[in-house]
Amino acid sequence: MKFATEVVTLRNRRLTLLFVLVSFWCQAQCDNRTELLALANSSFFQPPAIQTTIISSVLSNWNRCHYLEDSSYVNLMLERAKARSLTRDFKTAIQEIEQTLRLYAKPHSYLKAEDQVKACYRLGFYWKELNEFEKAIAASEQAVKLGEHLPASKWISFAYSTLAYAHYSAGEYQKAVEYAERGMYQARRANNEIAYLENYGEKIKVLIALGRNKEADKELSHAITIAQNNPDASYELTIFLVRKAKVEEYNLDIKNALIHYREALKINISKDNNKVVVDNYNDIGFLFYNRKKYDEALKNYQSALIMAFDPYTKLRLLDNIGMVYWQKKQYITAHSYYQMALASIDPRFSKHPIIDLPDAKLVRISSQKEFVFSLIQDKADTWLDYAKATNNRQRFQYALATYKVADQMIDYMRWEHTGNLSKLYWREKTRGLYERAIETCYRLNDTVQAFRFFEKSRAVMLADKLNELSARQKLTQKQVNKENELRRAVNDQQAKLSDMSPDRDSYKSARMELFAKQEKLDAFLKQLEISNPDYYRYKYDTTITALADLRSRLNTRKASFVTYFVGDSALYVLGITADGTRLLRRPVSGYQQAMNEFMTLLWKPEAMNRKANFGKFLKSGYGLYQRLLAPLNLPAGRVIVSPDGSFVPFETLSRKATTPDYLVDNYAFSYNYSARLWLKKNGSNPPRHSFTQLDFLGVAPVDFAPSLKQVMLPGSDTALAAIARRFKSSKLLTHGYATRQAFLTQAVDARVIHLFTHATADSSDQHEPKLYFADSVLALTELSDRTLPNTQLVVLAACKTGIGANQRGEGVFSLARGFAALGVPSVLTTLWSVQNDATYQLTNLFYKHLDEGLPKDIALQLAKKEWIETAGGANRLPNYWAGLIIVGDAEPLPDLHLAWWGSFLAVLLMAAAVIVWYEFRKSRITQAVSLPQPA
Repeated sequence: MKFATEVVTLRNRRLTLLFVLVSFWCQAQCDNRTELLALANSSFFQPPAIQTTIISSVLSNWNRCHYLEDSSYVNLMLERAKARSLTRDFKTAIQEIEQTLRLYAKPHSYLKAEDQVKACYRLGFYWKELNEFEKAIAASEQAVKLGEHLPASKWISFAYSTLAYAHYSAGEYQKAVEYAERGMYQARRANNEIAYLENYGEKIKVLIALGRNKEADKELSHAITIAQNNPDASYELTIFLVRKAKVEEYNLDIKNALIHYREALKINISKDNNKVVVDNYNDIGFLFYNRKKYDEALKNYQSALIMAFDPYTKLRLLDNIGMVYWQKKQYITAHSYYQMALASIDPRFSKHPIIDLPDAKLVRISSQKEFVFSLIQDKADTWLDYAKATNNRQRFQYALATYKVADQMIDYMRWEHTGNLSKLYWREKTRGLYERAIETCYRLNDTVQAFRFFEKSRAVMLADKLNELSARQKLTQKQVNKENELRRAVNDQQAKLSDMSPDRDSYKSARMELFAKQEKLDAFLKQLEISNPDYYRYKYDTTITALADLRSRLNTRKASFVTYFVGDSALYVLGITADGTRLLRRPVSGYQQAMNEFMTLLWKPEAMNRKANFGKFLKSGYGLYQRLLAPLNLPAGRVIVSPDGSFVPFETLSRKATTPDYLVDNYAFSYNYSARLWLKKNGSNPPRHSFTQLDFLGVAPVDFAPSLKQVMLPGSDTALAAIARRFKSSKLLTHGYATRQAFLTQAVDARVIHLFTHATADSSDQHEPKLYFADSVLALTELSDRTLPNTQLVVLAACKTGIGANQRGEGVFSLARGFAALGVPSVLTTLWSVQNDATYQLTNLFYKHLDEGLPKDIALQLAKKEWIETAGGANRLPNYWAGLIIVGDAEPLPDLHLAWWGSFLAVLLMAAAVIVWYEFRKSRITQAVSLPQPA
């Protein structure tokens, strides 16, 4: 040991002597550039501190001797900055990179464009290491832009890796995976395997975060093989080993997960990769935490904490330690660690009591947004469990206050996400928070705050979309045209991509082109937010619907409102009337099974027609009635339902278990995605009056192109013609005239649109809903924001237009929702494959009662009751009459034709007034001219 120490001391003395000689030599003479470069190159194998000193001396001599600031000089500047970064002196490294980039502001024919890309990449990387992600993104995007004409540059690929990492850290997973794939593509062009592996690692990280573990596992097998065969990829190999362990942990293969975690840890310790060592200890600790081995978890967390230097890493570790004490029921200790975690990014919290909370805007300025949000959520959950353990009302209040801050943080995070994939991930991830927040409100008997959390737990993305429609009205026509142009480019590229095979090389380049076009659109929208305050204000409207406002509206409408939340531990039901509000907590066990049995029988009329199954249906309907509605004691009349997930036809629930006593007899139901959207009436697009305006547009292809493989809908054109006669101005598209393009052309002017056709939708997210026309199909995403500027009601008399993929925490993505997202206030939609004749007759009865000036929900209720009274045999079963529901605004349809003529008469009156004024003025002038002139 003593000998080793003497050797190290001797080596350090020699290096110190070398520094002195270098400095003296550099200051004494101006030697040629070649020798200076050779001296600098010899330092590249030295420790970073020594390398920094030698290169600094060389650069000093270079400047003193007035050598040209060429590409060699730039390379020396970049290498010195890199050496500083290896000692974590990122601020100085950034200053030196920025100094280097300023050289490119001068005429620089002697500088390499590749070095400028390299400098921008490294600038972005250093900002990333400081958790300054906005600056990291800006520098990395600049690297990509500068490298557009350098197809073989590896630095572009590395810049994409930084972009993927930064967007992942902000919770923007869709962007992250897009950048990672672009980086992989660029790395292949540059023939650089390390760059390829870095981006591959970022892509796999996103797949795991999104729960796509099977896909991630397949990619990992390929990635690990590549890394194992590359001696320079030891770091990348450890990343893949950790990702592999996470997938194994998810699959409960704990033994192999630990093996791979520890293998990665061993490699990183041997390579002195201390930052990654900290992450490895944390991952192992979390594995033990999930296995309820809390002491083992603490041991690993504390090992990581000793080595941690990054504030956000410390925050995450202290949060994890706090969670251990939470599970140990040592609640005060847990909160003390949460407070230390906050203090790691805001030192003021080191002196704050544990009840103090940060401003929700903290998440906006935080680079690791998920870490900060998770900390606040853990703090809220700990308060709730502490309150339940002690039955202490004050602690329930602390929990509620903390959940409100977490909820505000979710808003701020969502606004920064541009892709639906990212938004949907966070809607599902935060669902548990809303369940616990609602539980807190239930225990406090606070229905006002419970209503807030019910609202925030659903259809938030739809509300954002409608806010965006309102915001677009604040744009100039030039801005609208530009946005439409950019959106069309994205849509066209998506359509092009959908027709290509993913196995073709051209698919990859087309996918990269799609990313680039989407990026241009996103950049344009961000610029609008900055330059147009009104646009920003409408787009990010955070107004929370007040319970008092809802009750006032219910009083005006003589209606009730019901909403429910299906949690993992309980079912919560909120009933609201003008007279009061009631919050119920019901057992959730058996609910989903009962609901599935009930809906399955509704979808299958042949099964319902059997006596035993009909009895089972009545029993299930009665059970659901007892869970969801009976305890609320709602008055007979109009009821608005805001469901959690898929729509359920409440009118089919029975008040008796053995004989039919359907709720349709006493209640007129309508459905809404949330109370906020009901209060707004989805009125993002106020209708305009024009001479081309149509009261009614009817579409019935009847038969379809052979390639579409759809059965005929005989009689649909006749049924449509009967409905059209109720309107004063109408247009029918039937048979071969019912084309996709004809619909898109005519729909712009229509106030009511009725579609008798086929549709495809399922409960998975593999296929987006589509409508069939005579010649082709129309996908949900093909309906632009301005497709239906005047439409007040859409009747989707096609099969299953009200179902689709149920995105937990957001709702069902169906055709009906697609029309709602375009600003259509009311949609009559179907929940299953409804029998044709029943649909034709029910919709005709619906229009008959609308014609009487009745609200839509009451018109539909009366139509169903008439059907039940007049139908015979099996036709009276709910399968035939209950599949049609009204979603959105249920108020009476305005007299469309009178509205048109009102506008027309107003124009005539104005024209007449102008003519009268003109004639009067003309006569006055004539009189003035004919007067005798004075002498």
